[in-house]
Amino acid sequence: MVQADFRRDRLTWVAYVMLGWFAYLQAAPGLVIVHLRDELDLSYSTGGLHIAAFAAGSLLAGVISAQLERRLGRRTLFWSAAALMGVGVIGLTAGRIAAVTIGSVLVMGLGGGLLLVAIQATLADHHGERRAVALTEANVAASVAYVVLIGVLSLTAAVGVGWRVALLASLVVLALVWWGNRRLAIDAPPLSQVVHGRLPAVFWISAAMLFCATSAEWCITAWGATFVEDAAGVSSDSAIALMAGYFGGVVVGRTAGSRLARRHDPERLFAVALVVTAVGFGILWPSTGPVQALVGLSVLGLGLGNLFPMGLSVTVGLVPERAVLASGRAVGATSFAVLLAPLTVGTLADATSLTAAFGLVPVALALAAAGLLLVRRAQT
Repeated sequence: MVQADFRRDRLTWVAYVMLGWFAYLQAAPGLVIVHLRDELDLSYSTGGLHIAAFAAGSLLAGVISAQLERRLGRRTLFWSAAALMGVGVIGLTAGRIAAVTIGSVLVMGLGGGLLLVAIQATLADHHGERRAVALTEANVAASVAYVVLIGVLSLTAAVGVGWRVALLASLVVLALVWWGNRRLAIDAPPLSQVVHGRLPAVFWISAAMLFCATSAEWCITAWGATFVEDAAGVSSDSAIALMAGYFGGVVVGRTAGSRLARRHDPERLFAVALVVTAVGFGILWPSTGPVQALVGLSVLGLGLGNLFPMGLSVTVGLVPERAVLASGRAVGATSFAVLLAPLTVGTLADATSLTAAFGLVPVALALAAAGLLLVRRAQT
């Protein structure tokens, strides 16, 4: 059980802020795709390729992260990855054809995936047995960034400057954090703990559980605004604004989760989050108006917001002595989910409807529950 004496130092806060910056940009493709589809006349499938491109870059990052850290060191990897993600943002905002915007999101995913691995490993190594609290609090910062993104997108739409300004403005955060902390030590454990050693079978079961949970989350994150636009019959900007209910639910859920993680096992909290998610989806799926959609999205956020941090804590906690290797493989598994799930939903939506394609969500939740049961049995 996690103890209550948890201390946040400068390194912890830098990790939190940078994860928030990453999350702001990670969520951006799924929200701006409603604009890109209008501007570039994209199908559901082509729109889904933007989400898939981010995931493909992150998947590659999960494969190469441990080797890159061994060659570059964690601090160099940390800031270089952030810079690469920034380059991708510039390309996305400058692109006027699908090939350029998709390629730019791929670069964002590669840089962001490497940054995510470095952040998660740093928090896990730095806080040891209290990693569940650190990882959950970090994801509170990420969920706050989602809400900020909704607000900034709504503001830029209201004043008529467009979504591109909302993304480019985030680069100021990167510049300020780097300038103030470029000499901060971001150390890694001995190399033998970073790269070597086999991961046990129970780790891969837990990684599969995390894959399923992330699939459900990104079906909503990537296509939630588009679903609401179609189901509730609202404008693109109104659909994005309604997603504030989802991301607000994520903030509340993760804030509560970070407190509960001090006293309760992350496996138990993961199970509770699955139940809440199922309830929220049951409200959202049949919705035909904005009010019911908002309620469903809010409850979904409460549950989905905790699936990733709790699932990650369970997965990395199975092999705490090899945090970077485990974090890299976990990022690979979740990135594959982000690659596959939104693209599958987009393809199914083109063939049937987006409502029918959302049937993937309860299937993913059921498989995640089965994975949790297997992990618990393997530990007894």
